[in-house]
Amino acid sequence: MPAVAQILLAILAPAAFGLATLPMPQRSSWTPARVAVALCGPIASFFLILAVLLGGGLSNPATGVWPWLPTLEINLAFFTDGLGGFFGLLVAGVGALIVLYARGYFGRQGPTSSNDLYRFYPMLGFFMTAMLGVVLSDYTLLTLLFWEMTSISSFFLIGWNRDDKHAVKLAMQAFFTTGLGGLMLFGGLLLLGNNTGLWRWSELIPAAAGVGEVAIDWTSPRLGWAFGLIFIGAASKSAQWPLHYWLPGAMAAPTPVSAFLHSATMVKAGVFLIGRLLPIFGQHDLWAGIIVPFGAVTMLYGGVFAVMQHDLKRIFAYTTVSQLGLLMAMYGLGGLTYEYKGEAYANIDYAVSQIANHAFYKAPLFIAAGAIGHVASRKLPELFGAFHKHKMICLTMLLAGYGLAAGPGTISFQAKELFLYAIVHGAKEHPLLWLVLVMTVLTAACNVAIFVRLLTTLMGWKTGLGAGNHAPEQDHDHAQGHDDHHHEHGVMASMIWLPGLLLVSLQYVGGLFPGLIWTPVFKGLDGATASNYIYKAYEGQIPNLWQVLTHPGLPLLASIVAIGLGVALGLSRLMRGEVTDINDRVYPSVYTLCVDGGGVLFRAFQNGRFTHYVLISLGAALVGFWGIAPKESGMLAGLDVGAVFEHPVLLLLGVMVCFTALAIPFARARIVRVVLLGACGFSVVGVYLVYQAPDLALTQLMVEIISVILFVIVLRLLPSQRDLKPPMWGRVGRMGFAAIAGVTFGWMTLVAADAEPEQRLGTVFAQHSYENKVYAADGSQVQAAASPMDTTRGGGGDNIVNVILVDFRGFDTYGEIAVLGIAAVGVWAMLPAGRRRRPDGPAAPPRGLERSAA
Repeated sequence: MPAVAQILLAILAPAAFGLATLPMPQRSSWTPARVAVALCGPIASFFLILAVLLGGGLSNPATGVWPWLPTLEINLAFFTDGLGGFFGLLVAGVGALIVLYARGYFGRQGPTSSNDLYRFYPMLGFFMTAMLGVVLSDYTLLTLLFWEMTSISSFFLIGWNRDDKHAVKLAMQAFFTTGLGGLMLFGGLLLLGNNTGLWRWSELIPAAAGVGEVAIDWTSPRLGWAFGLIFIGAASKSAQWPLHYWLPGAMAAPTPVSAFLHSATMVKAGVFLIGRLLPIFGQHDLWAGIIVPFGAVTMLYGGVFAVMQHDLKRIFAYTTVSQLGLLMAMYGLGGLTYEYKGEAYANIDYAVSQIANHAFYKAPLFIAAGAIGHVASRKLPELFGAFHKHKMICLTMLLAGYGLAAGPGTISFQAKELFLYAIVHGAKEHPLLWLVLVMTVLTAACNVAIFVRLLTTLMGWKTGLGAGNHAPEQDHDHAQGHDDHHHEHGVMASMIWLPGLLLVSLQYVGGLFPGLIWTPVFKGLDGATASNYIYKAYEGQIPNLWQVLTHPGLPLLASIVAIGLGVALGLSRLMRGEVTDINDRVYPSVYTLCVDGGGVLFRAFQNGRFTHYVLISLGAALVGFWGIAPKESGMLAGLDVGAVFEHPVLLLLGVMVCFTALAIPFARARIVRVVLLGACGFSVVGVYLVYQAPDLALTQLMVEIISVILFVIVLRLLPSQRDLKPPMWGRVGRMGFAAIAGVTFGWMTLVAADAEPEQRLGTVFAQHSYENKVYAADGSQVQAAASPMDTTRGGGGDNIVNVILVDFRGFDTYGEIAVLGIAAVGVWAMLPAGRRRRPDGPAAPPRGLERSAA
């Protein structure tokens, strides 16, 4: 099977198997079968991706192309390099565990369990497919397509409790923020593609390295704008400050959603995109200067606010924000270089391992938070001594919390050392990075403090957040303190903690024995970044704990300081109260501004005055013309207006047209205005006759006669003249504005008519109106075509006017038909006849509105 077919099946498998669970009955007896079918999707994806990688996908990552929308540069082609392959395995592997965890979380016998699983698995499969498409797509616009699918599917998952208005509001907040970032990403990808001519990642990466077939000026300002827009899109998805507020708010979702979105998928999409851009824009002047500051601020901001929370999911959400900032800063540092023994190396090591490290402790933290919420509470002060009652759940949380603290013995400890090494070496040439080192130490101390408080509270020690030694709580998000789902007993009950224990065990296997599994697996996925380890002391291998401890230096000293500060902070009474994030007001403020400000603007522009609309429309056209004209020399070049004086009759008619048009605002009587308007139109008829266009003259003549008659009839129905209000601008102002508009549009017409022969509108229409003829640039026929393939695209007619009306105007007519059709559907939906009537009562609301009406 071709690689492109295997990857396509891997992407579609989760959604397909998720949909396959829908026909199953919602009875609890069908729950095992439902779980088994849903589990087939991520498992199939995992092994299909693994087969491609083992079959040469890493050495030859670009798959074949299946044409789909070639004119839009959107085809089915995939890119299975180490970054994309790792994310694909991560999404599918963690997704399989989340399927099992959801079974334990929602239960089997609860009041809504069957319905929850019935809804959850198809939507989870849809989201998983979208995320796999993001990380494996080769075409940039195909990546964008799946990117928007993640925003849509996450909206439904975050707003899972659709009867809770607060949850729906938070889902809308996440959709608004990530959707706005998606628009920025769209613009950035269009700029990138239009300025490079390349629309595939597999082509952009070698082109940036100078080995592609296309020579590109990467210093172009437009490519700088492209990078900036793409970064905003990535920052919004990966919750970088100040766009991070949506991620803690997304805790309204069920815990399986939080565990999946915040550890392995959606929030990592932005990090993945920055990793994909590193070999393309890594050497750009803007790279480190933009990414590192935002990443560092986000890292410290999330760490500080995580300490000052009591709800477990909010604590872990802010630590996710913090870690995402660290990962962004890591890729930002990768744009810098350091020199060792005369060779320059990228200032980044084991980037994929850093991302895996976060997933292998963050998903277990959320899994344990949901599990403890089943049997007790998610509020940390209420879990004082919980370890003695719920040992396995609390053990899983503590093991994952130790990974969060990057304690010795976890792969997180080595990953933190790699990041600190990158900062230290980058600071040798960029002194401002010493500030980033301090911020990293403070962030690490916050993570250690969180673990200390988890340990002391769950174990019931007196320094924990027990009763009487913490500040009063604030209710930030209602209904988030307890997971209201039925708790089971038996084998399936272990599914609410066992997947987390399996994942967190990888932290310790990698930390204590990195050469056993971690390095052989991740060295190939890390690619070039796996060979840059500082000092080259370990031959490109991740060092074990003993090797790190026996090679002291500033990074190790920074880790020791962070651990000491973290323990002191965790045991102290400092920062024990809950604090509201001021950035939580960003979305409500923007929403209010859009609603209220939009209403003000709407009333300002839509005031019901026709003259007001005409003024705005013509004014916008004038601003557009005069904004472009100075940049286009041909639009202000001298024109040959001598032809006007070749026909005295034409000159007289032109004067009549201008005089009558300018005299209309000064006429006080309506009948006089109608007469002047008719005289202006009849003068245009004369112009058509002079230019030997009898068909247009006849049409114009009929229109003018009918218009004058209709105006006279309508005048009788209007109120008296004295009731009319004076014009808003006055007669002189209106005449001046009309004169400027007339001269401008007349000038535009003359420019189009007097341009170079190959640029004239008449030439363009002539070249595209006939068939079986070949035309030169000036519009003259050269010869009869030997075959239809040799001709320009023709309309098949011999009369240019007819072809214009039928072919060119036909497209406009199609648009008008579509608009009228949409309007007709809207009118039909509002008609009373479309409503249903109850047998014994008044008319019921239209279908689909029963829930909202309730």
